[in-house]
Amino acid sequence: MAAGRLPRLTCFFTFSVLGLLGVCIPHDVEASNEGSVIHKNVGETVELKSDLLSTEGVTVAEWRYGGIRLTSTGTAKENPQFKGRIQINPQNFSLTVRNLTPQDSGDYSFVSEVNYLQRPTVTFTLRVHEPIKKPLLSIINVTRDALNRSCTVFLECSTSVHDVSYSWTVGSQKKSGSKLQHVIRPQDGEITFTCTISDQITEVSSSINQTCSNDTSTDKPDPASSCDLMPN
Repeated sequence: MAAGRLPRLTCFFTFSVLGLLGVCIPHDVEASNEGSVIHKNVGETVELKSDLLSTEGVTVAEWRYGGIRLTSTGTAKENPQFKGRIQINPQNFSLTVRNLTPQDSGDYSFVSEVNYLQRPTVTFTLRVHEPIKKPLLSIINVTRDALNRSCTVFLECSTSVHDVSYSWTVGSQKKSGSKLQHVIRPQDGEITFTCTISDQITEVSSSINQTCSNDTSTDKPDPASSCDLMPN
């Protein structure tokens, strides 16, 4: 209902002996493809459209945020939370909210009457997300099983942002969760572990490599394997 497209970023970061390499790939996705749910990032602008095509015969037209009245028939009302950030289009009563904050998340309803007859209420649910940043990919420990000639790698992926999903890719295998335990063998060579953190707008992927040596001692994670991986 709230049309508009926004760039979705897919970011890949790979750690190697040459350093950390990263690239972000933009994708076009709908601002909302979930009915009346709209996803936006902090600092962005959202336009909520009424279902009125003209002002003719309109006797009531107001936007409400929860139980708070934001506009009244083409005029924005004073509100401390939205001060200087909302605008109403007098031609079609669409509501624009700029410089979004997480506190702006919630339900927005458009109530209207035409020729004093009430029309169905139009409701949008807005979700404002903190940008995904500073993902941390760490190899916590690597232990070797001499009997089975294998290594168990313990990894963790994290971010300071809440409400994100975690997934891992190791070769053709995919697993979910912020932590991963995976068994590798010397003959596997260098294995790439990729963690992807995502929300409804952005996804960031970070990769790290690990091998299983033939040493009889317990393998220790390379200090360089625990890196602060930051997207560009």
